[in-house]
Amino acid sequence: MEENFKEILREKVKNIDIELSPSQEEKFFLYYKVLKDWNRKINLTSLEGEEEIILKHFVDSLTCIIPIKDEKIKRVIDIGTGAGFPGIPIKIIIPTLNITLLESQKKKVSFLEELIKILNLDKVEIIWDRAEKLGKNPQYRETYDLALARGVAKPNIVLEYALPFVKISGLFLSQATEKNINEWYMAKNVISILGGNLEKEISISIDSTISRKLLIIRKISSTPDKFPRKPGIPEKKPLL
Repeated sequence: MEENFKEILREKVKNIDIELSPSQEEKFFLYYKVLKDWNRKINLTSLEGEEEIILKHFVDSLTCIIPIKDEKIKRVIDIGTGAGFPGIPIKIIIPTLNITLLESQKKKVSFLEELIKILNLDKVEIIWDRAEKLGKNPQYRETYDLALARGVAKPNIVLEYALPFVKISGLFLSQATEKNINEWYMAKNVISILGGNLEKEISISIDSTISRKLLIIRKISSTPDKFPRKPGIPEKKPLL
């Protein structure tokens, strides 16, 4: 089982020009095992198959590395990280990053805490909180080089969660799909209101069946103090 997993992983990451060390392969296999074990107790993923998890969780997360290769990224926040995607796969590949994993569900926080110990990852902060609250905290507001939020909510809501964390000249990276790319284009006004600018997009094929558009949003001015609004408001009254 372990060698078969590693062979599939090796083959799939080649599609995005990543080579793994034996130590990294081992960490991904441990990740897979812990994910499967905890998924019997709490709902972390609906995916069951080995190849499906490798492609749609691990490799998909690692596509985020492609647009940041030439950026000076040190501090990263993964908002609504859930089972650790995309933050932990990125951390496995770039161990020097300081990563904050933000999650509002306590059960998932417990999973993340155990996972980080098993994978022996340092410079990882796990926070049990909501983005609307933490985004107001001066210790975290506008202090990150990169913000990520994979599949959290609709674009205009995600942007209000994420951009307050990004420092000026930093990035928010969206993993858009063919289904929701137009929603991101329609959110350009929201990006501007929150201090961002849609700088460019990159099309990526993970394999013959899965493709992504990575949208690189650059923070060009401070987010107004009133954002993010109080918990629940961004969902009830999304910015237009």
